[in-house]
Amino acid sequence: MNLKVGGKKERKQSNLLFALKLLPVFALAVGVGAGILLYEREKPLVSLTEKLTLVGKSQDLGLRVVDEKSGIRRLEVALVQNDNRVPLLVKDFPRQGYFFHAGPNHLEETVTIKPGAAGLIDGPVNLVISARDFSFWNWLAGNESVLETSFILDTRPPEVALVDSTRYLRPGGSGMVVYRVGEMTEHHGVMVNGFFHPGFPLPKRGEGFYGAIIGLPYDLVKFEDVYATATDRAGNEGRANFGMILRKADFRMDRRIDVPDAFLELKLPEFRNHYTEMTGDNLKQYVFVNSEVRKLNYQRILEVCRVSAPEAYWSGHFGRMARSSRQAGFGDHRVYYYHDQEVDRQVHLGIDLASVRHAEVDAANGGVVVFAEYLGIYGNTVIVDHGQGIFSLYSHLSQITVARDAVVKKGDVLGLTGSTGMAGGDHLHFSMLVNGIFVNPQEWWDQGWLDVNVLNHM
Repeated sequence: MNLKVGGKKERKQSNLLFALKLLPVFALAVGVGAGILLYEREKPLVSLTEKLTLVGKSQDLGLRVVDEKSGIRRLEVALVQNDNRVPLLVKDFPRQGYFFHAGPNHLEETVTIKPGAAGLIDGPVNLVISARDFSFWNWLAGNESVLETSFILDTRPPEVALVDSTRYLRPGGSGMVVYRVGEMTEHHGVMVNGFFHPGFPLPKRGEGFYGAIIGLPYDLVKFEDVYATATDRAGNEGRANFGMILRKADFRMDRRIDVPDAFLELKLPEFRNHYTEMTGDNLKQYVFVNSEVRKLNYQRILEVCRVSAPEAYWSGHFGRMARSSRQAGFGDHRVYYYHDQEVDRQVHLGIDLASVRHAEVDAANGGVVVFAEYLGIYGNTVIVDHGQGIFSLYSHLSQITVARDAVVKKGDVLGLTGSTGMAGGDHLHFSMLVNGIFVNPQEWWDQGWLDVNVLNHM
């Protein structure tokens, strides 16, 4: 029995001695592990959210810093040009612990480059971004990453000069503006009371000459802010203000339109198929279509006419439907009555032309079909882009015979007249648009007007 007891004591002593021998090894391992963590050598990753090549008067720049181990201790962003160093951002983060996550592991910032306030001059500028982590490496200074990139500072706006323009215009009228730009620009045109008309090259005038065809809304009261504008790649804008004379429009006012019950019973089922949000009695549904659906349709037309080919597909005056009589004019101010009670007011932004039933509808000039489908109050509609911001619209068609993207010549058949949409009888509603603004088609039918107001300026 004593031998067994003694054996147990010896084994305990032996295990204790073994543990004591391993203790330094374990402590060393822990120390080495801690040292590896504290003295990690992985640098922060610094990146820009977009490429920086050219800066104008002001630009926002996004940057990202990532350090998955000890975390971010300091971030510094500066602009350097010759001996001028301009700090844009300096951030220091307090230590939140040791080993991992002593500072933030992810950081996203936006800095604004304002060269004027920084005293920089046009020319090359260096952007320097440095990020340091919480590692004990480098004599406790941590790992540092430096991202340096250069860009060109350009704060000088392009030179814009007015060359020529239509002098007299009416509400709903069109005209031409010619201007010269002193350098290559990506965005230029003419602004009229906040509406932008894009420009296009005029090779016959020479290099740097551009033109913009403008259209005035039917309800324009006065010119408030009219200028040619050009914006360069750095975002600098140059302007050339000029004036035009607005003459009085001669629109037919207060034209009475009676809305009988028979018309509502005939037309409303067509609109219910396309606009399920219609509610209420027949009158409420009619007013909804004549006002709210009309607005939706115009927004769609604006979208279609937002982009036009810079080259001219058209040549000479625009054609009018053959052997047709005019039923309603551009700018007619209509008052709608139901049972002798006024229920709505709208303005007719086209010319209604009537011929025989299901008469052929020809393209008024050369162009590309950009819309060929049903469009609310306009019914079956075709829109043709003639280039340089000019569009023609043909609506109430009983049949469309062309497809979108079709190239058409003047006189090509687009469809047949009809009474789809808000039409009481078979006819063609014909509209002209300049960059999405409805204008008077009579001007574009007139070769003399076209020569004086558009072609002679080119």
